[in-house]
Amino acid sequence: MVNQSVLKIVISAFMLYCPVLGAADDATHVYEKASAGIVLIKTDKGAGTGFTVSGDGTIVTARHVVDGATKVAIKTQSGDIYDDVSIVAEDERRDIAILKINGFDLPIVSLGNSNDVKPGDRIFVIGNPLGAEKLKASISDGIVSGLRDLEEGYKVLQLTAPVSPGNSGGPVLNESGQAIGIIVFRLREGENLNFAVPINYVRGLLASSEKSQPLRSWKKPEGTTSLFSEKVTLQPGKWKSAKTGAVWSVRIQTDHLYAEKEEPEEARKLGAFQTLETKKKGNKYVGSIHTSYVHWVMNRITGEKIVNKSCTVDFLVEISVVSSDRIEGRQFLPLPNAKFDSKRCRFLGDPAWQDLVLIPE
Repeated sequence: MVNQSVLKIVISAFMLYCPVLGAADDATHVYEKASAGIVLIKTDKGAGTGFTVSGDGTIVTARHVVDGATKVAIKTQSGDIYDDVSIVAEDERRDIAILKINGFDLPIVSLGNSNDVKPGDRIFVIGNPLGAEKLKASISDGIVSGLRDLEEGYKVLQLTAPVSPGNSGGPVLNESGQAIGIIVFRLREGENLNFAVPINYVRGLLASSEKSQPLRSWKKPEGTTSLFSEKVTLQPGKWKSAKTGAVWSVRIQTDHLYAEKEEPEEARKLGAFQTLETKKKGNKYVGSIHTSYVHWVMNRITGEKIVNKSCTVDFLVEISVVSSDRIEGRQFLPLPNAKFDSKRCRFLGDPAWQDLVLIPE
């Protein structure tokens, strides 16, 4: 006769293990169904993701992926490159663009119904992190953590699935492998705060794009090579401060330059962060450095760190040089020996302009 305690342990282990197998099977099914329809979009400004929705070459992406570009090329999972690309419909408010290439019998990503999406639904994201070909068609998973109204005339899906620069324009997929959203942005101040535009906003654009003339097109000039073969000056993702050694993740998106400092995991869990957000004005990028300061105490019994005060302070920043091997400017920061008043959430003493120099890590 089987010992009852042993039987309970076996049953518990089985119940814990089965969901993991099911999750892996779901991810494999979704990847096999949708990954062939994922495309890598390269421009003279950067790179992003799109997905094919018709066999003749209709592609959905985020508008900011191609906005402001003078060159655009698209590479499919099979390795085919298309240098002649048109934009046939766009929704600036919701950050959606419909592109067209001259394809035939291309694999597609089928569309779901975003009206059926509920918080707690399991989802998958397939895209091209950092716009890198070596990382193309990477899959991650998570859940829909909320349906949010931005009070700007449309709604978004809040997701927990990890995304990176380069994932923009990629599909959010349900467990059936259908696209129910498009990755459009993430909040750098939080961990896994990522957002997608519901796919039903795309359906109307697709209907109108079938009858409309191209809004604009990008043609490969005669005698030039493709964006995928020529050496395009793209900014490396990781940069290091020449002064402090701190590592920053940098992203350039049309006329914006964003950066996020890599904080130690323990500090990040407590809520500490430092991000940079600038916009090009003339020959400079001008904006702010957002810094979250966290004051914590140690629980002497458990050893756990408990936050008792946190606040965010903004400082001015100007970037005057952006090249493939150097980012240079200045930042209006407190002096290195300035003391921080956590009660008033401010530094004591006057800030001053200080040099900012970043080099590729």
